[in-house]
Amino acid sequence: MKELMAGIQKTMPQEIYQELEKNKVVSETDGTILIGNDKDEPSLRLDFTYENGKLVQFVNKEYGFFHSLPEIVVNEEQAKQTAQTFAKVFLNQDVHLKKTTDLSGYDTGDYITFEDDNHNTYLVQLSLNLFLKYNDSQFLESL
Repeated sequence: MKELMAGIQKTMPQEIYQELEKNKVVSETDGTILIGNDKDEPSLRLDFTYENGKLVQFVNKEYGFFHSLPEIVVNEEQAKQTAQTFAKVFLNQDVHLKKTTDLSGYDTGDYITFEDDNHNTYLVQLSLNLFLKYNDSQFLESL
């Protein structure tokens, strides 16, 4: 857990890390570690799914806590750096990313989707410079 929290501190806005440090509630279900700020009605939750010790999916649940974050609008290159930082910290990989087709439901212009050389996808919210999703392509194919 200490390692996950250190990774959150390096990759998420300071407000998210501070909220989780203060009100952290952790549970685990079927290989997914859920970290939120309340057991019953979280306004912030990060889900890390592992398979054989490897992170295969990450979801930053878009709950009400996002509304309290300061707006930090970023461009494509800055969003790419955010996704690359996530890959370095949580996957221990330096990845080459290219913009790809938006993930379903995220084609509003407020988000940008990247793909690495292995077809894994990374989603960043541009108005908050916030990393939202990572999907390992092999994991998705197995679902």
